[in-house]
Amino acid sequence: MKTLGKIIVCFLLVLPTAVQSFDFDHSNGSENNINFELSQTGQQRALEQRGVKVTRDKDDLVRRTVRAYGGDYVRNGETAAITLNGKTYQDFTIEIVEGKYLRIKTSDDTLYLEVVDKP
Repeated sequence: MKTLGKIIVCFLLVLPTAVQSFDFDHSNGSENNINFELSQTGQQRALEQRGVKVTRDKDDLVRRTVRAYGGDYVRNGETAAITLNGKTYQDFTIEIVEGKYLRIKTSDDTLYLEVVDKP
């Protein structure tokens, strides 16, 4: 009888946990979204790491090219500054055109520099 009592007590303690683990609420879609977000986290992290690598590679190319023309290029996080022809620009866009030259658009004008491939 003591063994049967212990089994019943264990059964009563384990039963609520077992029932909760098998309780599926299909009307609440938030659990499915959580699983989806978890699977996207690895993919998003990989994309962010790839973006950092591409940005570093582009920065290295721009820095080499600008320094070859007597200027300087500095990036600090999201902000960047370029110095060319004695002027420092913080509001500019840089495009790498066909891997052959840089198109640097500033508020004053547009500059074209031939890309320097090797340091």
